[in-house]
Amino acid sequence: MKLLGFLTRETILADTTATTRDDIVRELVETVVEAGGVTEKNKGQVIEAVLDRERQGSTGIGGGIALPHVKETDLVKETCGAFGRSDAGVPYSAIDGAPVHLFFLIIAPKGTDDYKGILTRLAKLSRDDHFIRFLRDAKDTEDIVGVIEEMASEVS
Repeated sequence: MKLLGFLTRETILADTTATTRDDIVRELVETVVEAGGVTEKNKGQVIEAVLDRERQGSTGIGGGIALPHVKETDLVKETCGAFGRSDAGVPYSAIDGAPVHLFFLIIAPKGTDDYKGILTRLAKLSRDDHFIRFLRDAKDTEDIVGVIEEMASEVS
């Protein structure tokens, strides 16, 4: 079952180990590779595409949230992604200058409009203080899945 239209249980990291923007992107993409959303062959290109997007302007939207992404790519067949949480926070050049704790990686293929709907849902959820607090306080992956399932159904 896809959560928020692009996540699976296997692509949720409750405790990322990354300490830099580039490292978190690599860790999230690797998680998607392990879950089968991106091929090993395309992994490096996907990482580079996400980092290229970040060089154009940070996807750190403030409030401890970032939405690293690549859209309209030939590197995936269907929309996929990952969620990662960093208790320590990662310097990410976010709009508010604060470290980022919650990361939603989105990888969308050419010819789909999934991406817009996903961003709309994430934008609504990112303004929900309860959702953000519950994600930050969740003790493990299963708790995170529960928070996403419950809160996401409210913004459908």
